[in-house]
Order: sequence, then C-alpha cells, then structure tokens
Amino acid sequence: MTLEISFLGPLQVLAADAPVRLVGHRRIGVLARLAMNAGQPVHAERILTDIWGDSSAATAAKQLHIVISKLRRALGPHTAEEIIQTVPGGYRLALVPDHIDAHLFLRLAKRARTGQAQGAGAAADALFRRALQLWRGEPLAELTAPWARIEAARLEEEHLNVLEDHADLRLAAGDHHAMAAELAVHVRAHPLRERAAAQLMLALHRAGRPSEALAVYQDTRRVMISELGIEPGIELCRLHQAVLAKDPALDLTTPAQQVTVREPYIPAELPADTRAFTARAAETHRLRTALGLDGSPARGPLVTVIDGPGGIGKSALTVHVAHAMAARFTDGVIYLNLHGSTPGLDPLTPAQALRHLLRSLGLDGAAVSADPGEAAARYRSLTATSDLLVILDNARDVRQIRPLIPAGSGCRVLITSRDPLVILDNARHLHLGALHAADAAALLSRLAGPDRVNAEPQAAERIVHLCGGVPLALQIVGARLAARPDWALSDLEVRLADATRRLDVLEYADLAIRASVAVSHHQLQEEPAGRDAAHLLPLLGLLDLPSHTP
Repeated sequence: MTLEISFLGPLQVLAADAPVRLVGHRRIGVLARLAMNAGQPVHAERILTDIWGDSSAATAAKQLHIVISKLRRALGPHTAEEIIQTVPGGYRLALVPDHIDAHLFLRLAKRARTGQAQGAGAAADALFRRALQLWRGEPLAELTAPWARIEAARLEEEHLNVLEDHADLRLAAGDHHAMAAELAVHVRAHPLRERAAAQLMLALHRAGRPSEALAVYQDTRRVMISELGIEPGIELCRLHQAVLAKDPALDLTTPAQQVTVREPYIPAELPADTRAFTARAAETHRLRTALGLDGSPARGPLVTVIDGPGGIGKSALTVHVAHAMAARFTDGVIYLNLHGSTPGLDPLTPAQALRHLLRSLGLDGAAVSADPGEAAARYRSLTATSDLLVILDNARDVRQIRPLIPAGSGCRVLITSRDPLVILDNARHLHLGALHAADAAALLSRLAGPDRVNAEPQAAERIVHLCGGVPLALQIVGARLAARPDWALSDLEVRLADATRRLDVLEYADLAIRASVAVSHHQLQEEPAGRDAAHLLPLLGLLDLPSHTP
C-alpha cells in the first residue's frame, strides 16, 4: 500500500488515498522532521533539539522513543516494511522522497528549469504546472518550532521562484493577457518582489496597457521607499524607461522569442495487467525498490534485467510492477516488445527498436534518421533530462539492447530476456525461477476456480507438479479447465501424466509450451557453441529422469 505525506499546506497522511489520522503536536513534528530527510538517517539529538527544545531534557529521549512507537503503530498497517527504521544514533523514514509533496515539488521544479533552459517549453510548462498544483497552503502550518519556520520559509521562497520562472515561460509564449491578471494578484501579495513587478509590467505592456504598466512601477517604488528606504533596482528602472520609450525590444516580434506551450506528449504504453497475477512477493519488492526514486545520486539510468526460461512469467511480473509504479514517472512509460524469443517473428533490429522508441517520445517518423548511430544519439538527447520508465520486453541479447538504454539519470529501465545479459553495463539482475508448489497451487486456483481445486486437492497437486511450477503451463491448464467446466481435474491430470502427449495438452489458443521451447532450441542451433547442445537436447527426453544438469 502506498503512503503519501503532504505538508505543503495542512498536514495530510494518505494510505491508498484514504486519510491516516495523526494526533499530537510532537508526533506530527517528529514525522515532519523525518520526512524532510526521507530516506536519510536523522540523529536522535537533532530531533530532540528541534522538537523538544530545552524543555524536559531529562525525559526527552524516553519521550522520543514513545512517540516513534506510536507513529509506527499508526503508520505500520499501511506499509509493507517498517516505516520508521532505527539506525545507529537515530531514525530513518523508509519512504521514497517522491511520496512526500515537498520533495516531489523540488524535483519537478528542477526538471522544469532544466527543460526551460534547453528550450523544451511544452515539457517545462507541464512540469511547472504539476509542481505548483502540489501547493495547498502554508507549508508546515501546524508547527511553530524554529526549525519548522526556517524550512517553511525556504519552501515558500522556492514556491515564489517557481511561480515566477513559470511566468517567464508563459510570457515568452505570448500568454501575456492571462499572465497580467495572475501576476497582479501575485504582486499585491508580495509588493517587494521586483522580479514579479517587472513581469507584470511586461505583461501589461504587451497587452496594450502601458499606463497600467507604468503605474505598477510607481506603486512598487513607493512601497520600497516607504518600507525599505531604497529605490528599485537597476533592472526594474531600465524596464520602466523602456516602457516609457515604447522600446520594440519588449515586444514578441521575432520567431526566436516564441515558445510553443502545449500539452506535451506523454507515452502510456503498458499492456494490460493480469488479474490472475499471483505470488512473486520478494521479486515484486525488489523491482519496486529498483524503480523507486530514493534521492541517491545517480550517474545514469538504473537498469534491471529480469531473466529466466520461457514461460516463467518475466513479462507478467514486469508489467504488474510497472502498473503499480507508473504514476511516479512524469514523462511516461514506454513499452517495447523486442521479439527476441517470439515464435514466428524475427527479433527487432536496434534500428527498428530505436524508430519505435523515438516515435513513442513524440518524434515524427519522417524525422527519425535511418542511420542507427544518429537515431541512438537523438534518443539519448531526448531522454537526457527525462523521468521515464522504459520496458524492453523479450530481449534477444546485449547487442540488441545496448543502443536502447536512455541517457537520463531519472530514467528507469526494465529488461526481460531468456539471456541473463550479464555483460550489460551497470545493470542489476533478477533471476526468475519456477513457482513454489504453494504459489503454483494458488495460481491454479485463481485460474480454474477455488471450488474445483478444493474439490480435488490431490489431482490439483499432481497437475501443479506436472506443470513444473511454470506459470505459462499453469495458465494453459487454467484456460482449458475454464473452457470445459464439465471436466474434472483428474481428467486433465491423466492427460498430462502421459509424457508423450503432454506438450499437446499444454497448448491452447495462441499459448503453447512447445512453441516456447522450440524458439530456444532454434536459437541454440544458431550459436556455434550451442549446436552440440541443440543436438543432445531431444535425446535427453529418452532418459527417465526428472531433471538434468550439465
């Protein structure tokens, strides 16, 4: 279950969008203090100083321990792991920073500014808007301690800077009419911010209201002299003179000044999740952790390879986890089946794959270079500042994969393959094996129906054994049973028990164990070192043994 903490306004703690009630000034203070350093240890002495101050010095440490215990009881039912962890000398909030609105706001603002500097106006506009939507009021409003007021002032200053950065972008896009009204409210609330006054003057001038622009300068000057005893800065004074002189440099007259701000294209290409997904709790946790944005420094994208034999459930696991994490990626999710082991289809070449990836990023097909090197360079440029999840499903080998890795440190890549791809640079690896008997039985129950499985537990156990814990085989069995409600499980058990017919039984519609094995056998024959193995593989079937090892 996802826990979200919001304090850019009144404190909110949500678990799967349902509120979690917290009471107690110190509980709120301790949680907020840990949340400001989410994922990082906070020394107990720092917490005591910030939350308890100088009062109750003799018992404060014990009180902190009690507060931590109560927070764990309140938040624990909503998380898979202990939410507040004890670390040497202090405590750590085990929550991804993006699940805390202040951290997410700062990250989105940073990415928006990067996009703005690179001329990606549409993406920057979307990121600025998403960041500003997180604000609901005064940050850390419930807390009056000095540390909280300092953090609140820092966040509020950043909020104002983001508002004004966004205003610059919209003014460059020619949105001066709307900005004049919005900036007027902003300037009234913050009359000493010269940058905001200059933006309002520019918006009014471009909207054909020069007298009002000049009035803004006079009002700002009067307030500054009255409250600070100083004149406006040189930039505001120069703008005042330019408005008086009707300087054409203030107008949007050249194409270079125009910025198109429109809704950016955000890919959402995930296939449907499977309702029958079962087990794989440890593997799911590892992948969710790999996809988490924990705030630690990264020099490139984080790549995870999920390998295992055909039919073992690599794609199902990857898609299932991606659905749970997709909302975290502000630039979307790209899914690409590379057909490395698809019966009847050739694997995609890197050039074909890059063409799909670039089109998924919004590039017109005619603009995609036919040269693989140029296409790969363009792909890296487009993903350099992206917050993107890329799923490369069913990969053949490392040669196919290497050009498809995005460049941005905010990107995450999940690769599925029958090949472990052990020489892929900077990749984490997760090997997927057969399901344990209990998990395989649970999957069969979900597919065929619990009543039928409970009615014939011995037959169900035998079917699970004959399927070898392979999810694809269980899926085929479940489909056969669902299609024939008149069949008993023992009927299907008898068919599966005949080794000479088993592969025929394990075929239904477009699902087939035989085809999955045939692809790997064919690929083995294509490799010089694998030809002998491909020749020996059918002969192993003559041996009456449950398994074989090299």
